Amino acid sequence: MPNTARELLTTFINYLNTNDIESMERIIHPEFEGQYPQSKERFRGFAAFRAQLEKYPGGLPGGRSDVKDALLLGDEERWVITPGYTVLPLAGPDRYTTVVQTTYPDGSRWHVITVIELRDGLIYRTITYFAPEFERPEWRKDITELM
Repeated sequence: MPNTARELLTTFINYLNTNDIESMERIIHPEFEGQYPQSKERFRGFAAFRAQLEKYPGGLPGGRSDVKDALLLGDEERWVITPGYTVLPLAGPDRYTTVVQTTYPDGSRWHVITVIELRDGLIYRTITYFAPEFERPEWRKDITELM
């Protein structure tokens, strides 16, 4: 079992990246809840979470996430304002945010942002957002630089 929250979250990201669903169950809280707000879905319990991972069309894209470049926020409280001007907590004592880039089976690149809440040293809740990469618009090309 991981000893710190950072180790737990890094382990979770690695399990997802390697499709190690069997091991993942050990770090998931019995009352786990996963949310995908963009599609208004909720998964209650590890069995439901596992089923949606296993039913992913074409299989999970194992090894396609840039785990070494994953961003993990959570050492201090952080907040964000959504486009609808809703204030959301990103990080705090038991709340962390991960940002991972992944490649979908069709070759497209996506950013996966997950707000993770811990309870009893386990992953209790995840709220995950999926954002595709896109070209910068023409009107910004003279005022921005590519990363």
